[in-house]
Amino acid sequence: MPENTPAYSKDLLLAGLRELGVARGDVLMIHSSASSVGSIKELMKAPDTGMRWLLDALLEAVGPDGLIAVPTFTKTFKSESDGPIGDVWNPKKSHSRVGSFTNYVWEQPGAARSDHPTHSIAAIGRRAADFCAGHSWREGATTFDRRGPWGKLVDWNGKILWIGTAMKTQTAVHTVEEWMKLPYMATCIALVDDNGKTREVPVLQSPAGPRDFYRDGSKSELAWNAAGLARRGKVGKADAQLMGAAQFIDWLWAALLKDPALLLKDKPDDVWSVKAKADTAAHLRNFKGGWRR
Repeated sequence: MPENTPAYSKDLLLAGLRELGVARGDVLMIHSSASSVGSIKELMKAPDTGMRWLLDALLEAVGPDGLIAVPTFTKTFKSESDGPIGDVWNPKKSHSRVGSFTNYVWEQPGAARSDHPTHSIAAIGRRAADFCAGHSWREGATTFDRRGPWGKLVDWNGKILWIGTAMKTQTAVHTVEEWMKLPYMATCIALVDDNGKTREVPVLQSPAGPRDFYRDGSKSELAWNAAGLARRGKVGKADAQLMGAAQFIDWLWAALLKDPALLLKDKPDDVWSVKAKADTAAHLRNFKGGWRR
């Protein structure tokens, strides 16, 4: 390590978060690659391979009045679904498929988790249980229900933080797809543990099907970078971006009205994408809806 480089630590992560603009009282939705914040050698020496320091730094940055949340999506789709399979949903047992840090968060004492079978959210901090409410399959919640965590994120003036990730992990994209009622959002089937019995339940407004934004260098990523709306910096060794949740949703909403195919693949031999592009263009042609209450 160069002589003047600070040693990898929780304090180094905290300094990066503060310089990026994370403030006390913030409500943060975090998309992360925990392995990107330090070298393998550094992470192996840190508590819980660095995840303890990352969590502690985030909690200290937002303080006792703040909240951090992470996606904890699972492999609970039924086998004929387009989605990942292999599990029966139980909010106290089902592992997240979207990164080691997301599992680390929901397994912490005091963490809350929403009861959505495929796209749950976990949170720690002030009003964490309230944040995760309104997102239960038992109440017929849609995947990105306006009454659930994603609606609270914008209503509570929340922010989205990328740590070592980019547009292809941005779940708020699906939030916009649902809230705009884009025609390619699907109803799928998930398996849930209902008091010890396995049940099949509908997953409403599921993001089934391919997207262009799932790849590095996507059309939407290039457009977002060109807009220059995020604050950028470093958290440890990881590139990071911080943005307002409402700011991002407003940007993507306007971008889709201008270019309905922004999130979709430009492949004429991809039957799903060709149909999705035509249907989306027709849907948005005279679209007048908004997401704000």
